[in-house]
Amino acid sequence: MSFDLSKFLTEGLINSVNNGLIPSDLATVYAGNYLAKSLITQTQVTQVSDAITAYSTPYSPAPEDVM
Repeated sequence: MSFDLSKFLTEGLINSVNNGLIPSDLATVYAGNYLAKSLITQTQVTQVSDAITAYSTPYSPAPEDVM
């Protein structure tokens, strides 16, 4: 069994944002730096970006849920 650094970095960024450990803009900078150093792939940067978007999207209740 080998250690997958790119998976570790990607999951770490996503989990850190979801747990409020780092702000989403900093996670984006880290992802870009990891990509520039070929530590993660463009697909993984997209995964991080999608996770940040999902985390950042506020919950908007449907009108029937308000009442």
